[in-house]
Amino acid sequence: MVNGRHKSPSYRTKTCVSTDREDWIIVEDTHEPIISRELFDEAQKAIEFRRCLRSNATTPETEAQKDIFQGLFKCADCGTSMHLHRTVNRKYYYYVCRKHHNLGKYGCSSHYMNRDKFHELVLADIRKHAQIFAEDTQRAAKELAARIGHDDEKKLAKTKTELANSRKQLASLDVKLKRAYEDNMSGKLPDHIFSMLVGNYDDEKAALQTAVREMEQRIEKARNAQADAQRFAELIQKYVSFEKLDSFMLHELIERITIWETPGMGRKRKGKEKVITIYYKFVGALQ
Repeated sequence: MVNGRHKSPSYRTKTCVSTDREDWIIVEDTHEPIISRELFDEAQKAIEFRRCLRSNATTPETEAQKDIFQGLFKCADCGTSMHLHRTVNRKYYYYVCRKHHNLGKYGCSSHYMNRDKFHELVLADIRKHAQIFAEDTQRAAKELAARIGHDDEKKLAKTKTELANSRKQLASLDVKLKRAYEDNMSGKLPDHIFSMLVGNYDDEKAALQTAVREMEQRIEKARNAQADAQRFAELIQKYVSFEKLDSFMLHELIERITIWETPGMGRKRKGKEKVITIYYKFVGALQ
């Protein structure tokens, strides 16, 4: 719920002026959601990037003029967006690095890519992964979780066992430290022996605490990877069968797409110098 978007400069006038966003009064979670937060955020991104190809013509944009990858397709070398253009005869559409378009070769190389060829590559990649997850969802999700979490189920189980043992050792050290203090206070343990024991215990405890933190982080990463892989599995299977790409699909599925080329390679060099990487939502690059 948002209040304070407009205000009246004076009670003497009915004129309202817009206020800066930082001055708005925003209260979150006041209404029961009808869609997920993830879907809402993706919709906002789609709205933000719903722009058409720049054209000298003043007529309404056609389907061919729309850049459905607006905001998603990036130059891997300089990080700017890939800009959609069309040839003089308006027959072909192609992407070039925006920085190259503005500054020429001194800004960046062109990273030239034919639009139709680019669409084919992305469409084929989405279909391939959708088919993999449709054929055996659980197996594909497990393999993906292991890849992005860097641990399979056996390694994860071993880490959990090691974590439990390390926590037991920490508890045992605390008992030993308490006993050493009591013996020293009662005179049973000389001071120089006490100091040596405490130093050893502290070193061992510090090493165990570091190991415990690392194992906890590894387990948490694996859990997050499993959740992300499952979310991606549910998402990608929505597109097992589709005819063509559209903006909503791309912004729902893909975080970004990058294109890299060997420096000095231009639009007349085909294929080998171009490297396109698709980063999917939740799981990143799957190549």
